[in-house]
Formats: sequence, structure tokens, C-alpha cells
Amino acid sequence: MNTWVAMCRLVCLVSVLLGMTACLNLQKSYPEKRSFALDASSEGQEPGPETTMVLKISKFRVSPLFGGRAMVSRLGEFQYENDFYDEWFISPSAMLTQQFHDWLTKTGRIRFVLLGTNHLEPTHVLEGSVTEFYGDFRESPRAILGIEFHLLDAINEGQLSFRRTYHQDIPLTDRSPDALARGLTEALRTVLVTLTKDIG
Repeated sequence: MNTWVAMCRLVCLVSVLLGMTACLNLQKSYPEKRSFALDASSEGQEPGPETTMVLKISKFRVSPLFGGRAMVSRLGEFQYENDFYDEWFISPSAMLTQQFHDWLTKTGRIRFVLLGTNHLEPTHVLEGSVTEFYGDFRESPRAILGIEFHLLDAINEGQLSFRRTYHQDIPLTDRSPDALARGLTEALRTVLVTLTKDIG
């Protein structure tokens, strides 16, 4: 008799637990990951006089703070945060190198713009080091981009032709990833325009 009662209680307990489980929504909703890319179009540029320069662009180096695909936000003097759900489509190093190659190619100011291994011998080599690439959300949101360039004369044993540092601080409409991508695109376009004039 005691065994039969215990079995009935066990069956009732299992039924109650199954009923409670059926009422619960076990599927949690998480934000979907999104990917972004910069696109500083060269449309609207006035072509300048073509030079005999054959420019090779070395792959840009990016500070380890900003070298990953995750978007980076600065929240305090010493506090930075990686955005798990919003990221760059490719690494910042590859994305920025390609943007500079495409822009300088379309300007028509340089005879050839090279990436990677080529049969042509460059007259100059452009090296870029990205020191800042993030959203500054400490007070009013801003997009921050900082790049240091070295232009080397490949004909004269790699002598330094010029060294310039460009810094852009662009106000954002809000703290969203979309606004940050737009702000960094604007910052990148400004640097590209200035660098094109400097190289010319």
C-alpha cells in the first residue's frame, strides 16, 4: 500500500513539473550580431595632375586596443569596452588598408597604387599606423580616428619623405553602432582628402 501511494505521489509530482515546464518559454531572445564596414567613396573628387609616382601601400598596423573586429567604446579615462554584438565585417587593419588603396587609385593623381606582391617596382612606400579607432562615449558621443603615416622613398634606399599624424574627432548623433560607423567613415574621408593633397 505504501509503495502504491508513493508511486501515485511520484506520478503527480512529475505531471506538475511537466506542466510547469510547458508553461515556461525556454527560448531566450538575444540580440543578433551585426557587421559594419567603412565606405569612404571618392565620388566628387576633382582629379589632380597625374604624377610618375608608383605607390605601394603596406598593410596598416592597428593598435592592439582596436585591432579586433569588435567595435570599441571608451566609457571612462581607463575603461574601454568591446561590443560583442556589433563588429566590423573584416579586421580594421584590412578594411582601412583597402579603403586607402581604393581612394588613392580613384583620385588619378598617382600612376599606380599597389597592394601586396606586384611585378612593378614602387617609387614610394606608404606605411600607416592606426593609434585610435573607437567611439568616445564618456560625455557627448564622438568618433575618434588617429593615424600616423610614413612615406618612404623606395628609390633612395627608403629615405623618409614625410611623416604626418592625422587626428579626427567627429560628433555623433547618438551612441548607436550605426552612428559610430557613420562618424568613423566621415573621419576617414577627411583624412583621405588631406593625405591626398599632402602626397600630391
